[in-house]
Amino acid sequence: MLPPVLFALLFAGGCQTISYYSHAALGQWRVLTGREPVADVLAQLEHRRGDDPDAELLYRRLAFSQEVLGFAEHELGLEAGDRYRTYVHLDRPAVLWNLFAARPLSLEPHQWCYPVVGCAPYRGYFDFSYAMRSAEVLEQQGYEIYVGPVAAYSTLGWFADPLLSSFVTWPEPDLAALLFHELAHGRVWAAGDVAFNESFATFVGRQGLSVWLRDHGGDTVERNRRAALQARRRLMDLLERTRDTLRGIYRSRASVPVKLAAKAQVLDGVKACYAGHRDVLGGGRFDALMIGLNNALLVSVATYEDLVPAFAALYESVDGDWDAFYAEVAAIAALDPKARRAALRVSGYQYVAERSDDHGPDQIECEALSGHLFDSEFAGGVHDDVRRGGHRQHEGA
Repeated sequence: MLPPVLFALLFAGGCQTISYYSHAALGQWRVLTGREPVADVLAQLEHRRGDDPDAELLYRRLAFSQEVLGFAEHELGLEAGDRYRTYVHLDRPAVLWNLFAARPLSLEPHQWCYPVVGCAPYRGYFDFSYAMRSAEVLEQQGYEIYVGPVAAYSTLGWFADPLLSSFVTWPEPDLAALLFHELAHGRVWAAGDVAFNESFATFVGRQGLSVWLRDHGGDTVERNRRAALQARRRLMDLLERTRDTLRGIYRSRASVPVKLAAKAQVLDGVKACYAGHRDVLGGGRFDALMIGLNNALLVSVATYEDLVPAFAALYESVDGDWDAFYAEVAAIAALDPKARRAALRVSGYQYVAERSDDHGPDQIECEALSGHLFDSEFAGGVHDDVRRGGHRQHEGA
């Protein structure tokens, strides 16, 4: 994600805007002034390792992170430089909280726009209470909101990003994938296109981890990773079909009360579907996500996931050559936004279609997303009631 401090450094205007920029600049300054060289922290931890499990874990992960950076540079074509060579202990579980917002009958995100750098479908806050106050303002304006914790972000080379206590003690595979993700932002960046940037980095993080595990993971780690990824893919498929179903409802000519009732029916059905398949959908890992399921949360998921298949297709098209892959991605990033999305859409559709037979058996059967919620007459605006008895919205796009 683009750090809020960049906005703060570039622009100011309006009382509320100035207040946010001040908050962002202060938050970034506090992170930067808390940096300690990793080598110094390792030396400080050395004598505590034997008696303090937390010190041992931090020592191991800090040392591991430096190995991962070397791997990223030599095997994945990602430049680390002086990034992640320092460490910051935070006084909170996340470095940022991202605020997403959407209207009750729309899957278009609320945008925060800035001169030069463009718009973003979220706003990041270094303070949770500030994020929630901002969320309450949007709720009073009729928006649905989702506030999610952020473990790490990239400053795109403006500053030497540090390792943070919010993520550095994660399991080794997760830590490696996150570092690959953040370093990818420094390799290719399309100004103002958050979905492009985040989906690209998400793919690099996952594919980079796959490459790393071939040499370092071992069979058990690889099996666990594949199982976790499979569970996540099932959930993402479920949420994508949920968005498709809701999109059909929102675009219909039904009255607002009828649309809201249909939406509630779908969301309740999806939550029940998740509960019934919880064991193959992460075993509880995504419970909190599903409890708060709404338009804003669905927007947040789409931001990081929707274009991942397109980048996977590009990677395969160059036979896994990272330099060639980055060149292809950079060429697409240079296109105007409409042409950029069209190029990715073709690749993504082809990639998904070619794997539909393989992934089909993993798709979770969910009654709320099958059949037709509205018949064609209703969708055309002739009727103004919700038909009962198994008629649900078609799951196609």
